[in-house]
Amino acid sequence: MVNLTRKVILEENIERAMAKLLYNEMRRKLIEYELLDRNFTKKYGMSFEKFREKKMIEKLGYTWEVEKDYQSWEIAKDGIETTKHLH
Repeated sequence: MVNLTRKVILEENIERAMAKLLYNEMRRKLIEYELLDRNFTKKYGMSFEKFREKKMIEKLGYTWEVEKDYQSWEIAKDGIETTKHLH
């Protein structure tokens, strides 16, 4: 990010440079969200949709870890959808 910021400062067209920064940040977040989705899918052996449909939070006893995973997974799925929609 530091190198990219330096390039922005040297860039003649500030609007173009800012667009590059925003695009790169959006790509970084998308990759992060996709990684979270893959990790949770692997951990629970099913997609987020199946996890929700099967009420796995309840079946797994409402543990703090499962609740936290569910929230992070939901944020990741929403982030993927939002980011791809903006792209």
